[in-house]
Amino acid sequence: MTTDDTVPAVVTADLADAVLDLGTPLNGYEVERVATVSALRRAIADTAPDCIVVTGKSPDGSWRRCVDAVRAVDATLPVVLVAPEGSERLAAAAVEADVAAYVNLATASNPSGRLATAVEGAVKQGSSDRPAPRGSDAERARPTDYYRTLVETAGDPMYVLDADGNLQMYNEAMAERVGYEDTDLVGESVERFTTADSVATADAAIERLLANGGGTHETVEIELLTAADERVPCEVSLAPVRDDDGAFAGSVGVVRDITDRRARERELERYKRIFETVPDVIFVFDADGVVETTNERATDVFGIDRAELIGRSYTDLLDADVFGREAVDRYLETVARLLDADTDAPGRFEVTLTTPDGRERTYEVHVTLRSVDGEFRGTVGVMRDITERTRRQAELERQNERLERFASVVSHDLRNPLEVARGRLELARERGDDRHLEHVDSAIDRMETIVDDLLALARQGTAVQDTKLVRLDRIARSAWEVVDTGDATLTVATDCTVRADGSRLQQLFENCFRNAVEHGSTSNRTVSDDSVEHGGHDGSTPSVAVRVGLVLDDDGQPDGFYVEDDGPGIPADQRDHLFEYGTAGSDGGMGLGLAIVKDIVDAHGWRIRVADGADGAGARFEITGVTVREQ
Repeated sequence: MTTDDTVPAVVTADLADAVLDLGTPLNGYEVERVATVSALRRAIADTAPDCIVVTGKSPDGSWRRCVDAVRAVDATLPVVLVAPEGSERLAAAAVEADVAAYVNLATASNPSGRLATAVEGAVKQGSSDRPAPRGSDAERARPTDYYRTLVETAGDPMYVLDADGNLQMYNEAMAERVGYEDTDLVGESVERFTTADSVATADAAIERLLANGGGTHETVEIELLTAADERVPCEVSLAPVRDDDGAFAGSVGVVRDITDRRARERELERYKRIFETVPDVIFVFDADGVVETTNERATDVFGIDRAELIGRSYTDLLDADVFGREAVDRYLETVARLLDADTDAPGRFEVTLTTPDGRERTYEVHVTLRSVDGEFRGTVGVMRDITERTRRQAELERQNERLERFASVVSHDLRNPLEVARGRLELARERGDDRHLEHVDSAIDRMETIVDDLLALARQGTAVQDTKLVRLDRIARSAWEVVDTGDATLTVATDCTVRADGSRLQQLFENCFRNAVEHGSTSNRTVSDDSVEHGGHDGSTPSVAVRVGLVLDDDGQPDGFYVEDDGPGIPADQRDHLFEYGTAGSDGGMGLGLAIVKDIVDAHGWRIRVADGADGAGARFEITGVTVREQ
């Protein structure tokens, strides 16, 4: 230790690897620098220093080991904590750790001068004024003056109260925080710069510390009141102060402005609410493709609890059939493209997934890169269900196409009977022959039929909105009853149920039945409707047998249904254009019935094809891709 004729000795321990040159600010002291705890112990034993200076960067940094090592060797030896870039939390930790002074070089206008002042104050304090080891009665008897050097040298807001809650001292940083001059609040009640609720919160914390025997600190949140009458949310780390007899003498506090933190917390809470309530699926992946987090919507879409998704990689989820191969490939392609483009703009793609209940849904996926200081840290993927939007777009496209076809069909097919009617009327007027009016009447009937067909076809433009399981045999028989079937017969070879819009399904059967019945007697009809010519006729009116049954897939499982007749069949050269708008019948009619059938099939997401009937005779329409439930 120093005497009147010796130079004070200081040991600097730089375990934080701060690489600080403390020699200049400590000019006039004999300085020895060490870099390990064991070297610090040897230096204390060999040099008997007057003060220890340690560097620290965080509240739980390695500097604490230095303090513990000093206390173990000599509990009276003062310690000064120096922080290259300190914080309120580090200052609070310094109070808790019993250091004689704390210097935040980043907040000091004259860092060297502040460090020199701190060391000088600590050395002057002397070993006789230092508390005994932590937990002893002497340690609890910590006078207010003990904190003077710490408060004055700390760059962070710090204050000391007496037992009545009046300010005894506070530093420049505290004065700046509340907007008062250094001496304005000395002797004033703490309620001068904080709220009554905050005082109660701090008092409760001190009571808990006293009940625990003191020697530790507690951090609570309060509100500071500034000279401008503004409320500033703060976090204060408190420690009790005791007098020489060990009685409670006040408290010391280190203040931290948490205005920015509160704002971040509010913003984080807002994003959290959005994250949990947004109807989209959100996935957050790390750089290795492992799910860091996701929202509850993912559980609804994939049928897996969120906890089971977190921590799994996309390859694992692909193997578990959670993600489809197409979705993973498109995601990886998008991420690679974004990385190559070096852009903050999100990538986008669309993909179709099958939900746990077997439905196919279309999703629009937006991918954003996550990076910190330019380093790739992962991705955020947002999946939005656009199934209905896609359906509406497709329906709009179909309607536009239908309008164009209507214009073409109407301009051609309505013009023919109109010209016939006009010509026959002129002949009737010129010759006075009423027989021409019969042709006019037939032409008007034909125009009425065309208009009815157009209206029916227009109604098919509405996509299927709701489906349910319906009995196929009942729908088929209901359709048969409203069609003029003559002597034709119907056989329904199944009583299964199918998922469909019952009304639209009946319209499908009506048009199939009408086509099947009428094509067998086309040559005997005065005015044709929309049947397609199926082979030749001998002038008679044959009786047609129509049959409805199930279509099986390659595994023998029901995949849909068929409508089959035993008529002459459909020529091969008509099949390619059979379902097109305006496909003419035997008399040049519109041929809209099968176009309506195709629209209904498309609206359900089914498929239709034309084949020969049983034993190669007749026509067979197979509708597949249907959800079938056998009784």
